[in-house]
Amino acid sequence: EGLLPGARSAGLRAEPGRSGRHSVRRRFSGNLMRMDMGQLVLEHEFAVPRPALWAAFIEPEILAEWFGPEGWGVHLDTVTIDPRVGGVQEFVMHSLEDPTQTSPVKAKFTEVREHELLVGQDGPHEMTLSLVIELRVELFDRPNGSLLKLTPGPLPAEVIEPARAGWESSFTKLEKVFADFM
Repeated sequence: EGLLPGARSAGLRAEPGRSGRHSVRRRFSGNLMRMDMGQLVLEHEFAVPRPALWAAFIEPEILAEWFGPEGWGVHLDTVTIDPRVGGVQEFVMHSLEDPTQTSPVKAKFTEVREHELLVGQDGPHEMTLSLVIELRVELFDRPNGSLLKLTPGPLPAEVIEPARAGWESSFTKLEKVFADFM
């Protein structure tokens, strides 16, 4: 199973517990409070208007086409998005190489401003290392399209760079989706 974006390549793997489920706490000797935490801020310009970029985050059919780093996908039938405060964003990412490796997202929106801002919180649960991870998605107009500012966190320091790489590969996938529609 996956953990946070990039956690697998950072060596943060869940280990099987007695119940057959994975235990992240055992991997960290039972003390998640001692992890060094950090914040990741990513910006990417897209040659599409803000409403198109907004749709990529709230329309299940579009999100399923691009979300997840290279080598991972999302089956449309796992996607539920209700873009309002208190609404949910739920889906399951899966490894294309080994579909039994999955990473669910079970977020609840805490802030929503159409075409401008989406803020959701995922966790606490095993896949977020028992943390509440906030994802802040901000959209801005640019002369030739729009700017995405994405801020996930707090994140364990060990996963910040792998998470950055994962998101950047997701942006590459999203660029391809937009190119197919333009």
